[in-house]
Amino acid sequence: AGYVHVATLVGLGLKRRLFQLAHRLVDTDPKDALAWFAVGSYYYACGRYDLAQRHFSRSTRLDPSSAECWIGFGCSFAVCDESDQALASFRAAQNKYAGSHVPLLYMGMEYLRTNHLSLAGHFLTSAQRTDPSDPLCCNELGVWSYRQGDNMEDAAFWFVKALRLHVRAEGSALTSVDEALGMNGYILLNGHEEEEGDGGGDAHQDATARNSTEALTPHVKRQSSNNNEMPPMSTVLCAAKTPSGQSIAASMFSHDEDTSDGGLTDTECVERCMDQFWEPTIFNLGQAYRKMKRYRDAIVCFEKCSSLNPGNYAAYAALGFAKHLSNDVDGAIDSYHEALSRKPEDPFTSEMLTRALAEAVTYPPSLAMLSSFPPSVEEGGGERSRGIGSSILKNMDLSFGKKNQQ
Repeated sequence: AGYVHVATLVGLGLKRRLFQLAHRLVDTDPKDALAWFAVGSYYYACGRYDLAQRHFSRSTRLDPSSAECWIGFGCSFAVCDESDQALASFRAAQNKYAGSHVPLLYMGMEYLRTNHLSLAGHFLTSAQRTDPSDPLCCNELGVWSYRQGDNMEDAAFWFVKALRLHVRAEGSALTSVDEALGMNGYILLNGHEEEEGDGGGDAHQDATARNSTEALTPHVKRQSSNNNEMPPMSTVLCAAKTPSGQSIAASMFSHDEDTSDGGLTDTECVERCMDQFWEPTIFNLGQAYRKMKRYRDAIVCFEKCSSLNPGNYAAYAALGFAKHLSNDVDGAIDSYHEALSRKPEDPFTSEMLTRALAEAVTYPPSLAMLSSFPPSVEEGGGERSRGIGSSILKNMDLSFGKKNQQ
């Protein structure tokens, strides 16, 4: 639990609390590996990686069997681009904790960072088979598929699976809160308990309890008036395949009476992600959709990224590019301006904004009425293009192909 507490503080960026915790642990027991692991984690969170390596090394000497210390040691090397030392630390963690998928995952991520795709795929697949319910494994497999270049369907599959696992895990956590509240908690939230109160004091306590519970569990499903309860969720391990036919070990979440998935669409999984931690996964999914020419789905992903992280210029640039490709030139111009307001020197956004403005001047919205005309057969035997704006590029490609055929 101590290592999880320290890692959580690092993930949340709570440096002050981590500093205080590390001081208390060192003062309590200077020979405890957890204490120096906390000190190394503090320096890691502050970007002082040389000091982090020194204290992680001390924690591994105090407790050589601690896989957490070895993983922290390896991460401090990886961030400094010292791949060999990082892999050696991750291998040591694997030897100390052979049944865990985490060292395999970190080794796969390190090979992926250094562009060794074959080895990265081997370790990431092994980690996912060891623990199919970890969404981070699916996210890294999606990055691996995306980096291969010709496997966008598999990349989108893994990104969606990661988001689906996250949404399901979050729902399971809320279900656990419901179970902790018990049936009285449900009745209290619906206000049925107020009729049983003897006086105003009890009613006031019920209202106070209702407000406090609402604040703690804003998304918990309440008990309906007809007492129709959702059956408990269960996890079933089964075989599955990616769109390219690769066999995997999948974790299917279903009700006890229904072995199919819960029914959430890919778009609903994206919309239900409220944690900024998964914003890169949604961004990667949008890029995969864009390369698959599913521009509408890509726009949904990039809009979600901009809402989760409003200061990220890349989300607005990608949103503008997806709108540009879908012939929404005006929307693309707006998104490009949003991106440049956050990073004015971005060359890609500047170039695409120049092109979008040129298209808006050459093909103004007043010409949109031309798209309502029925297609006519031209002399060459083809149909006249009905698009405007950025679709001129497609028309140029088509006319170029006809000239080559002639």
